[in-house]
Amino acid sequence: MSKGYKKIVLALTLVLVLLTMTGCGSKEPDPFTATTSFYYSSDGGRNYGNGAKEYEVGKNVYLKLQYKVTSGDSEKKPTPVKVTLTIPKVEFVDANYMDGQKITGRYDQVKNQTTFVFTAYASKNASTSEAVFQFIPNGEGQVKLTVDYDDNVASTYDRVNTLTFVKGND
Repeated sequence: MSKGYKKIVLALTLVLVLLTMTGCGSKEPDPFTATTSFYYSSDGGRNYGNGAKEYEVGKNVYLKLQYKVTSGDSEKKPTPVKVTLTIPKVEFVDANYMDGQKITGRYDQVKNQTTFVFTAYASKNASTSEAVFQFIPNGEGQVKLTVDYDDNVASTYDRVNTLTFVKGND
């Protein structure tokens, strides 16, 4: 074997070893992915939409949150994933899963925000789940509602939705 040939084989072997060690060329899929949709109602929950983003202070607002967490592994049984919804500048009224089970909200007076922690179940064939949150805006201004998933789901799937609370026409 010539010296040039040995150098080429050695260089190729080195490149293969480096690719193997750094994981290049074989990207693992995210173990969980999530989708989140926000729908609002100001008519007692009879009609929901995602267009209106301005609501009166002191009047009931309903949020229908749709969420789904999907696992890439079909062998796994459903895995619980903690979901946290935070809504600033509101008085909590009620929250339920669509089956009627209650979701407890925690109000933080210092931050003037309400936080809801509930569970989504990740699976290969997960279906979309829904929860309804009823609240009353208690101050004017723009607010950012946030949905954060636990560490099982990459933070790129967390969502923020902006609403504006305005003074009423009374």
